Amino acid sequence: MLSEQIQQNKFSMKHLAERLRDSLMPQHMEVAPSPHFYCQNVFEADFFDAIRSAMPNSEHYGSMAGRTANPRAKSRRVQPLSVDKLDHLPAQQREFWVEMAKFFRSDEFTVIALSAYSPFLAGHRPDVLSHTQFDIRFELLRDTTSYGIGPHSDHPNKVMTLLFYLSAGEVTESLGTSFYEPKQSGFECPSGRHYPVEAFRRLKTYPYAPNTALSFLRTNSSFHGVETITDHQVERNILRWMLWKR
Repeated sequence: MLSEQIQQNKFSMKHLAERLRDSLMPQHMEVAPSPHFYCQNVFEADFFDAIRSAMPNSEHYGSMAGRTANPRAKSRRVQPLSVDKLDHLPAQQREFWVEMAKFFRSDEFTVIALSAYSPFLAGHRPDVLSHTQFDIRFELLRDTTSYGIGPHSDHPNKVMTLLFYLSAGEVTESLGTSFYEPKQSGFECPSGRHYPVEAFRRLKTYPYAPNTALSFLRTNSSFHGVETITDHQVERNILRWMLWKR
C-alpha cells in the first residue's frame, strides 16, 4: 500500500499543506492551563493509513537515554525524523519519511503550525514575536507499559508542541495527554522540571485516538503529562513535532 501511494503521487506536499492548514486551525482554542487545542481527522484517511504503514518496526527505534531525567523514559523509544537519521530503514519506509522530514521541517509547515497561536503570542509568548532563529524536532515515539511523565511545563526555549496520535483504531483516554493545574494557587514553573502528580489537579485528558492531534503553546503554566501506562502489551505511537528557540 505504501509503495502504491508513493507511485500514484498521493504524497503531494501542496495537498498535504492545504489539508493541515485547514485541520490545524481550530474553531475554538482552550486557554487553561495555557493555549491548546485537540483536533480530529487531521490527515486524509488514506494518508493516515500510509503513515501507519510506514512506521518502523520496534528494533529500528532508539533509546531516550541522555535526553531526559524522567525515570520512566526506558519505556519510551524514539526514531528521529531527519534525512540523515533514516538510512537504517527499509527503502520504502525511508523514502516516505525522507519526504515527511523535508515537509515538516520546512518554513511552510512552521507557519502552518504556529498560525493558530497568532492571537495569543503577544499575551503568552511575546519573546517569540521578535525571535528569528528556531529549531525543529520531529520524531516518532513509541511508548509501552510503565511509561509515564509527571506534570511539567516544558523547557523555556520550547515554543510549541504538536502530537499526532497514530492509534491503530482504539480510542483510549488512559494513553492520552493530560493537562493539570497546580493545587498551589498562582504557581508557575519557568524551568520545565517534572513534579509529582499529587501536587496537581487533572483538568482534562485528551484521548489517544486515530488521526487526532494535540497542539499546545509552551508557557510557565502549560502543565501536562502522561498518566503511567499500566496496561500490558500496549503501544502508544506518536508523531511529535516541536518548535524551539535557538
